[in-house]
Amino acid sequence: MKPIIVSTVVATATLLILTTGIAHAENSLTGMNAWVEGQLASNQSSLSAYIFLMLGGLLASLLPCVYPLYPITASIIAGRSQGDAPRALHPSVYYVGLASIYFLFGLIAAATGGAFNDVLRLPITNLMLALLFLMLALATAGFLHVSLFSGNGIGDKTPGLAGTFMMGMGAGLLSSSCVGPFVVGILVGIASQTDGLSFFATLTAALKMLAFGLGLGVPFLLIGLFGVRLPKSGSWMKYVQWALGALILYFAYTYLEKALSGYGFKPEHIQLVFFGALLLLFSLYHLWEGEHMHGFRRMEKSLFALFALVGGLVLAQGVLTPSATATIHTSTNLASAPVTETKGELTWYLNREDAVTAAREQGKPIFVDFFAYWCANCKEFEHLTETDRELIDGLKKVVLLKIYDNDPEFKQYQNDKRYPELKVGLPFFIIADADDHLIYKTSDYTRTDEMLLFMAE
Repeated sequence: MKPIIVSTVVATATLLILTTGIAHAENSLTGMNAWVEGQLASNQSSLSAYIFLMLGGLLASLLPCVYPLYPITASIIAGRSQGDAPRALHPSVYYVGLASIYFLFGLIAAATGGAFNDVLRLPITNLMLALLFLMLALATAGFLHVSLFSGNGIGDKTPGLAGTFMMGMGAGLLSSSCVGPFVVGILVGIASQTDGLSFFATLTAALKMLAFGLGLGVPFLLIGLFGVRLPKSGSWMKYVQWALGALILYFAYTYLEKALSGYGFKPEHIQLVFFGALLLLFSLYHLWEGEHMHGFRRMEKSLFALFALVGGLVLAQGVLTPSATATIHTSTNLASAPVTETKGELTWYLNREDAVTAAREQGKPIFVDFFAYWCANCKEFEHLTETDRELIDGLKKVVLLKIYDNDPEFKQYQNDKRYPELKVGLPFFIIADADDHLIYKTSDYTRTDEMLLFMAE
């Protein structure tokens, strides 16, 4: 009992330290991210650069959205560290797996220039990733058998280093969406060096990503080392599996949203597709399991059959309902009239030429918002433009232009060497004058104070 109490206290103290640092972390994120972007704009690889990248990763690990992974990590390692293996073996392998996914990000991004990021934005790529995450979610929750993790499940007494390494890579992949600003800063630095990259430059870029991953994984390593002696495995571990499965399922939805929005689906139809597919899969699973169970009554079988029917109908409605995110672009009645979109109190031009004409006539700068329905932070900024009074008043003083990711004009901006950020991802914002002279740019939607400052000039 004493080791359990001691290790629980240590784990709690670790999480308490992380929690008390969160306010300082959130206040420092913007400044640290700006430093990262500046450092990575050059090809420097000094020891201090790697140290600060590790510190940047450690700071990013304090983000609240990473927190759910910590107790899950402790439970995973607790279930896989049983046996005669050294206590630090599985936590260390998990840590290396987490950091290696960032090394892989940097290696591929540097070796392929912007091509890898272009492939990641293809709807078919995101659809495949959604299916992969769905499979992993079902396997983690125990609804699907994956041979790779055979004998290595949570709570299983048979250790497996390969499975632990893959779990660590999965944690790195899941946390990457939470630490987006830092990852974007690093990848932008890589994208700005895509011309004539040598083997040394490619390796340098990958090592920078690895340094960030090593910093990000420090809390995971500490929790794995000091918080693994949890109560003995039992039925409660099943709930841990379900929690992890639900977390992975969320990321499956985010990739499905990216994929289907690329095919012209509206958000409400994507939700129907996801909910219908889940209900259908859940019902079919229980129908199939019921055939192998004694006492599976006709009433229960009929109920799951009904659920399957409802799920199929919901899925069909989401797929077959006409949906097009591009309807706003063709919603004008007059061919010569500017195409606009109104959100809250603000009206956005949807055509660059119209915005430039208005800017010249009014003598105002142009604020450009690059938007995609699959981009969560794009939606967060859109929410700010409808609720933040100071931001709304500031945006009313400039000409507003919104460029959707499926617009031909998006590609034109993406090919502009001044905006390597668009080769990495969204959100992205620029302020320019009517003659296309850049005044300000950022990938951080929270920098509204800076935006207002440059809009006022």
